[in-house]
Amino acid sequence: MSDAPIPGGPGDMDEEALKRFLKETFGDALPEGALDGLDLSALAQQANLPQDPAQLRAAAAQMQHMFAAQGDSPVNWQMAEDIARRTAAGQTGIPGAPDPAGTPGDPSPTESDVASLRQAAQVARLWLDPVLSFDVPSTELAVYSRGTWLLRTLPHWKPIVEPVAKYMAGAIGEAIAAQMGQMGALGGEMPVPGGDPAAMMERLGGTMFGVQFGHAIGSLAREAAGTTDLGLPLGRDGEPALVHSNVEDLIAAHSLDPGAARIFLAAREIAHIALFDAAPWLGKALFSAIEDYSRGITLDLDALDEMVRDLDLSDPQALQARRPEEMFVFTRRASQERALEELATTLALIEAWVDHVTTTALQGKLPDLEAMREVLRRRRAAGGPAEQMLSSTVGIELRPRRVREALAWWESVLDTEGEAGREAKWDHPDLLPTAEVLSGRPQAPQPTADQGSAEELADVSLPEDFDAELAKLLAGDGQDSAPREDEQGGLRGGAAGGGESGGEPDDPDRRGEPGTGRDGEDDQEPGSGDVR
Repeated sequence: MSDAPIPGGPGDMDEEALKRFLKETFGDALPEGALDGLDLSALAQQANLPQDPAQLRAAAAQMQHMFAAQGDSPVNWQMAEDIARRTAAGQTGIPGAPDPAGTPGDPSPTESDVASLRQAAQVARLWLDPVLSFDVPSTELAVYSRGTWLLRTLPHWKPIVEPVAKYMAGAIGEAIAAQMGQMGALGGEMPVPGGDPAAMMERLGGTMFGVQFGHAIGSLAREAAGTTDLGLPLGRDGEPALVHSNVEDLIAAHSLDPGAARIFLAAREIAHIALFDAAPWLGKALFSAIEDYSRGITLDLDALDEMVRDLDLSDPQALQARRPEEMFVFTRRASQERALEELATTLALIEAWVDHVTTTALQGKLPDLEAMREVLRRRRAAGGPAEQMLSSTVGIELRPRRVREALAWWESVLDTEGEAGREAKWDHPDLLPTAEVLSGRPQAPQPTADQGSAEELADVSLPEDFDAELAKLLAGDGQDSAPREDEQGGLRGGAAGGGESGGEPDDPDRRGEPGTGRDGEDDQEPGSGDVR
């Protein structure tokens, strides 16, 4: 890109070339006469546009291509998927990050690769079956390439991130339009048949989001061992699946026993699928919670304006080189913090349940079981680079909290209620513990309508000499005048009064002798079963 000005226009900018760029880029969205009277040189400087006419034409063509590929969606999914595939194959790295590690490219699993993982899955099923009250999935384990993982999981990602993308596209578009002066100078109040520049800026924002999401999801395809690593059912219903290249990379990175690690990872994937099959509400609740959280997402607009100020709109390659943490600074309201806490708690309960049942099934059968559990615990606690980038892009931390506390809770349920009682906790979300219960901070019970309000309870007064009244009660003073139950279940008065509710007068002969119970039966000694 040349920095040399081309003489002939305002501020030494080629005004005609700049007009052509804007008209070719925005097409029908640019009203007739909208550029009249504008200082195009200042506009070009604000947008960091090139001054070479040939470069302007090339930039216009690239921008038009991006907009055409996006359609009416808030996200340029075509670009996002293309970047994701290239990132998954290692052809494109995350901007500013080290080169992709692990198996080069995206090799398709060989017949031998498929056979080794499916054999591990068969062993895992045999060992899981005796410790689960749920049905163990009988669907054959699918063995994926990284590209296949993307293909299978993207349909689940789209509805999750579209609320975030729509908001962010609008926020980015407004920030860009404000920097360029488009909102006031080009939009006006003029009717625009084909759209308006603000809408074009929003589409550009959707393109920028798609670029970042493509990098994030493509990087995740290089890390995920299966379709349930994040605690979400991202694959096909009822089908456990593992990504062969990523499984082998995990084994090599931590020097794990290959055969044991394959069984271990297959058991975890199968346990996840068994849970989501047995509790259909669970996956729906997770996705619904994420979508609700996404709809309330907000950006730090001051930070966004600062980022846009240095943005080169004419260079799509420069847009792709931006890292999400350089572009998106999220803010959260208290309601979103609570929603995130509930989501993290549910993910922790899922992670702990899977860890609990697989450990029970594999204990004493696999070498280095504890070492493999610790590898995954640390990985889930910290999150890999791809998971961190996904969080920076969509503003959602899909990370469980209090997994150790959740694991202890599941173990206590097994000890007291057995396998059937443990699995029954997944019948309804109200049967699962809250974050306060897991953290040891249970909420104080709230008064019900029958109990009255806190204000009514505060009006209750105690006797002035409370200790003396308590002593009388413990000594039995006044027990002869206390109301008693008659043989028909009604109340009758004490020794000095008549019966109530149709009861007969109190008859000493009908009471037991001293040392006996009310009906004449001998009193039991303390500890003999009588509750006192």
